[in-house]
Amino acid sequence: MTQVPPDPPAPEGVVQPWLEALCRRTDEVLWGSYRFSLGEGGAEWPRVMLPLKGRERRAGEQEARFAFVAALLADPAADEWAFASEVPTRLSYRFAQRGGEAKAQRGLTDLALYRRPCDEPALAVDFKSGGRSGKSEIDEGIRKDVAKVLAEQPDALWFQVARELNEATLKGLLRTLDAAISRLSNPFKLRDYLAPGKTVEPRAKTIAVHVCILNPDVRASLHRVLEYVPGKPERDFFTLETTSAGASLEVADGQGWSVHRA
Repeated sequence: MTQVPPDPPAPEGVVQPWLEALCRRTDEVLWGSYRFSLGEGGAEWPRVMLPLKGRERRAGEQEARFAFVAALLADPAADEWAFASEVPTRLSYRFAQRGGEAKAQRGLTDLALYRRPCDEPALAVDFKSGGRSGKSEIDEGIRKDVAKVLAEQPDALWFQVARELNEATLKGLLRTLDAAISRLSNPFKLRDYLAPGKTVEPRAKTIAVHVCILNPDVRASLHRVLEYVPGKPERDFFTLETTSAGASLEVADGQGWSVHRA
């Protein structure tokens, strides 16, 4: 069995309070774009436009990435940071359901942040869109991205932008992430997503999870930091109690998640 060579020393990590504040400024950019797309009175010209897709405005992964970069570039405290888009991973990956004959190739990190003076990523940012419902814990698209997060060297930020989110799709999303991380903490399950014949131990790291909600009546975000240790799951990390009435969605404070409201 071929073993993956050891990683180079990790660059200095991200200061989490700064990262959470940056995510909140990203929320503000996205909420401003969303208000403008709805034609709300007094909505300012946005920094990031939500383009028309059919009859609706698209609010997806690309818009979240551009909003994050806009917030980063506007931050006077970000002078020590550089960024790159679509950064190739160190390891090669494949979809597990394709079987052993599937061709493995380098993955791409949506956005990588580099901290002065290192030229190795200090943070890998994955942007995803939408909520999940039903048996959403079976989601190969998310599992593939979680495999990259767990197998690669840098700390990570999982930034999810979700439009028209409700109680079911929010809890479905959290179940999906919980199930994927739990399953892929096993190196033999993680191996299914790597190049054939290669096994790697999941890396202990800090994973920040951020969910930005774009609803006409609810504009809020959730943020929580997971100190991930393979084989030692943090119990109930993805558990969240909510209440809903009609189109309204309320998330109570004090559940381990930081709640930011527009």
